[in-house]
Amino acid sequence: MPRELYLTTPTPVNIESLVVAAAVVDDQLGVRVLYGGAALQLVDHAEVAVLTIENSRLLQDGLDASAVVTGLDLGDGPIWWTEAVAPWGSEGDAGVQVAAGIARVLGGRLRVEDGS
Repeated sequence: MPRELYLTTPTPVNIESLVVAAAVVDDQLGVRVLYGGAALQLVDHAEVAVLTIENSRLLQDGLDASAVVTGLDLGDGPIWWTEAVAPWGSEGDAGVQVAAGIARVLGGRLRVEDGS
């Protein structure tokens, strides 16, 4: 069962923000494109996925996100919604750290649903 990650950002998540955040966590992580460009995946040196992140979607109404993720502060202005998954346990820690880095780089917020 993977950890579900939700990012809300004022701009869409892009490959540049992903690479910047990943380099801080582990500069050996690689990026691959999935599903014809619908998602990006970070992999470690053994080609094991540490984070899979879908393309961002502009929310038309903040209620869309708040219905799914209770308690997530959405802020003001345009809100881009991005879903991601990271492996459960310590194998996914790097992915969660990268997602947190993306939120910092883009001035957004991260919510981690990991059962805790």
